[in-house]
Amino acid sequence: KQMLVALKALPARAEHDVIAQQYARQLERLSHRHRQRKVQRDRDRAHYNNTHYKNTMQGSALTAALSSLAQESQQDSTEKRRLKQAKTQALRPLLEAIAQADEHMRVLKQRYTALSKAWQAELHHAYVRQHKSTPVAPLPIVYQDEALMVIDKPAGLLSVPGRRYHLQDSVLSRLRCQLPDELPEELSDELPEQLFIRLVHRLDQATSGLLVVATCAIAHAALSTQFAQRTLCKKYEAILSHPIDVSHGVIELPLWGDPQQRPKQVVDRQRGKPSQTTFTQLSSGEHPRVELVPQTGRTHQLRVHMAQGLQSPILGDSLYGTMPTPPTRLHLHATTLELTHPLTGQAMTFESAAPF
Repeated sequence: KQMLVALKALPARAEHDVIAQQYARQLERLSHRHRQRKVQRDRDRAHYNNTHYKNTMQGSALTAALSSLAQESQQDSTEKRRLKQAKTQALRPLLEAIAQADEHMRVLKQRYTALSKAWQAELHHAYVRQHKSTPVAPLPIVYQDEALMVIDKPAGLLSVPGRRYHLQDSVLSRLRCQLPDELPEELSDELPEQLFIRLVHRLDQATSGLLVVATCAIAHAALSTQFAQRTLCKKYEAILSHPIDVSHGVIELPLWGDPQQRPKQVVDRQRGKPSQTTFTQLSSGEHPRVELVPQTGRTHQLRVHMAQGLQSPILGDSLYGTMPTPPTRLHLHATTLELTHPLTGQAMTFESAAPF
């Protein structure tokens, strides 16, 4: 990764941009001067070709004048061509260095991908061995068939494993361990088709509730399309930390993941991506209960929309609110999932009551 960062920040890239901009300005100035000269030449030609002027000017003199204008035009073309040649010559060694760096980056990225897959496989094997020696409770499966599973994810569990060993416990990891013992322990994309397990979407680690998992490639593609086209519906329930003075509405905020505050999202009017959530207050009081229907799927969208849009962070949200005393879970639960079955086309609705 350090080598990739260094190659991306290769000094030749910045030097190329500076020189290219310098030549671009020179070409613009030259083109402007040439345009002015051409306008004047066109006027001179029109003057020389005037019938009255032709009758009063000797034939050889007229020919010489028109020839001079043609030579001036050729000189302008030559001047522009030489400037472009100088630009090409100045940039050639830089472009060669950049091309070499890009090729090196391509090879490194391939190696990085292979190493990452091998590393994740080793982590998964270690997790499975630990899981067998110290079993954990199986994940609650709300629905299962040949195409998909719907899981009721507990709060505090990752949706997919992280890059470090202590972050291997996840919905995906546990589902792999819930397979029969005689099945191989490879990663999902290396398993036979009948053992395909892949999440279609994710829930934050702190969020609980319904999560859909594809169990074949066709279902994964179809369900992913439903998410991308927003043809399915997800509903959440949350308890807020402060009273709100509106019963329903729509929150729209541009969200941006600040690299200096990962994984925190911020509202950024210039760089943020649009996000929209419909909310309805289900009960009022000191800690109102709300139903949330996200129309987009930005990271931490519901949490930011409550904290910034309603000025009432979700209860237990230490990232966008204040650390609760005593510490408590994030009161956000995915209660309803409405989708079209990827194989049969049947409309399906799944529900899970909020555990708070």
